Amino acid sequence: MEKPVKVEIYEIYPVTLGHCPHYNLLSAEMYAAGAEFCELSTQAMEYPDDVLQNHSKAAEVVRFLRQSFKGRRMNVEVEMVNLISPMGFLKSLRHRILRRPAVVVDGKKVSDGFIDWDGLKLAVEQAWLSRRNTV
Repeated sequence: MEKPVKVEIYEIYPVTLGHCPHYNLLSAEMYAAGAEFCELSTQAMEYPDDVLQNHSKAAEVVRFLRQSFKGRRMNVEVEMVNLISPMGFLKSLRHRILRRPAVVVDGKKVSDGFIDWDGLKLAVEQAWLSRRNTV
């Protein structure tokens, strides 16, 4: 099995928000467990709107990747990197992330302060093709 293309989404996320089983299909297909939560969850209602919107942006990236690469045999792993965690802070320094949200594909910053959808799709395709050509 080939190594997955790693997509990291840098933002401030809910720290203790649990994973909703309603989104297991999306998560399983994109190897992104925890990338979605149920908006109707009572746990979700306790967070401020801006934090929930941040989480929704990450879910939107997962949906976009799923739709963009539908029917293609690709291995993509999506990781939500919480900027307020120690690891998220260190990773943001390494990738020189100045604004949020930011997207990093296989260690290369694709967008900073917004989500560049075309750039994201192109970066994932290029990362996948480079793996295929080096095998």
